[in-house]
Order: sequence, then structure tokens, then C-alpha cells
Amino acid sequence: MVDQALYRDALGRFASGVTVVTAPVGTEGIAGLTASAFSSLSMDPPLVLVCVGEKSASRAAFNASPYFAVHILAESQEDTAMAFARSGDDKASGIAWTPSVRGTPMLDDYLVALECERTEEFHGGDHAIIIGRIIDIQMSDCARAPMTYYRGKLNPFAMKDGQ
Repeated sequence: MVDQALYRDALGRFASGVTVVTAPVGTEGIAGLTASAFSSLSMDPPLVLVCVGEKSASRAAFNASPYFAVHILAESQEDTAMAFARSGDDKASGIAWTPSVRGTPMLDDYLVALECERTEEFHGGDHAIIIGRIIDIQMSDCARAPMTYYRGKLNPFAMKDGQ
């Protein structure tokens, strides 16, 4: 059996982007979580996947809604990443967001925002793998660098020559 501490340390050496994934709660609420387990899946149709912990407080909202949003964060958004990483129901306190026409909570600040319609779900250990078809894409000022997660810490992404 693989030691969990060794497993966490080994996979922590793979740098990933940082996202906040949101889903509606009722007609006026927001649930969400910070996720680095996010990936593109298909170009045709445009699909992404995100992994959500089975015991996450936000899990019920993702089960109840056909829509969710993935917000790729910029390096300056550590406060947003940490707010959605904490436990509890009021993660979005002080964070500006607006519902889309479908009611999906969309953060007002992001590098890229992908609104998705949930198409499938699979179970993988202690996480659910949620697949979403992208139905809308919003991009902000692309001069900002993305936030990364490496060895258990949020880190700036060093862009070369402003690209």
C-alpha cells in the first residue's frame, strides 16, 4: 500500500493551476470550492472535468444543479482562493459575483470563467469526477499571470517577456 504522506508529497511536485468552482444554492446563493484538480477533456464537444471531494460541503449544490462555473484564477487572487478553500457555508462573503442568465454564480474577477452544463459524473475514490460541457467562456485581461499550486502552496507564475 502506498503511504498517503508520500503520495501527497509526490503529487504536490506537479504544479497545477488554481480554480474556484461554483454552483448555485437555491435562487440566490452560491456554493463553491477551490480546486487544482481541473482539466480540459475534449475539444469537440468542448468538455472539462473537475474533481470534487465526496465529503465537501459544496457537494450537495453540485448534485442539485445542472450548471456550474470554473474560474481560473490570476496570481493576485490568493484571497479568493483561500476563501473558497476554507470549510463552511459562507465562503463567498466579501467576494463579488453575479448570477448568469442560467443562475450559475459567476465571480466578477477571474482570469478565465467557463460556464458549464454538467453532462456526466463518475466516482473515483473519495472524489466525484464531474464532466461539464462548456456553454460560455469569459476572458479578462490576459496580461495577468495565472495562479499556480505547487508543494502545498499558492505561487505566482513567472511569465517570460510579458507573455
